[in-house]
Amino acid sequence: MLIQPDKLRKLLILVFSALFLFLAIQIRFDMLFMHVIDNGASLVIQNLIPHGVQNWINFGGLFAHYWILVPAMVLVSSLLYFMNYKIAMWWFIITQVLSMLLALTISFILQIHWVSGPKLGPAIPNILLLWWLQLLATIAVIIMPNLVKNRRMRLGLTMVTIILWWLMLMACIQRNDMPFSSGLGSLFFGYFWWQLSEYQYRKRAKHWRHVLEIDTLI
Repeated sequence: MLIQPDKLRKLLILVFSALFLFLAIQIRFDMLFMHVIDNGASLVIQNLIPHGVQNWINFGGLFAHYWILVPAMVLVSSLLYFMNYKIAMWWFIITQVLSMLLALTISFILQIHWVSGPKLGPAIPNILLLWWLQLLATIAVIIMPNLVKNRRMRLGLTMVTIILWWLMLMACIQRNDMPFSSGLGSLFFGYFWWQLSEYQYRKRAKHWRHVLEIDTLI
């Protein structure tokens, strides 16, 4: 099967859902703790980053755009299709769409407030970073092992994807004045959703191949 078993998967689902729930409570009730984290992270990333690191943040910022992300998602979907993983292709597309709808709903619940009328705060989780996290996870965990057989090279490329995501997070804080909590929400919710979607794929992929009568690998 395309997605390998992981004994820690259920534990990771619980841990990251709990982390996101804790973060959500802090944000919904406007706790001082979150203001300290957001303001501290913004101060450091906006003003105290060394020049060498700043160049890397600028590099990460090149990817922090929907007009780059969406074609990349189409490319990954097409690659899964041409590798004859048609169920996996639809799983990837559906999980991305559902994550967006959930993120919008959660953001509305957490950030709606009334100041001379209803207003919404910044999206938590940030959808751009949420989608990038799932895309990079798909590349690192699912596609890369099928294309790169050298274990050290796979580990190195996985580290590159992790660093790239954090560079995009810092670029969003610098350029878009995004709160750090929004990026943190993308990390917690995104990894929870990724592990949950992997679990659902392993559990239901064979069933859907049978129901849809598709000649495909799973």
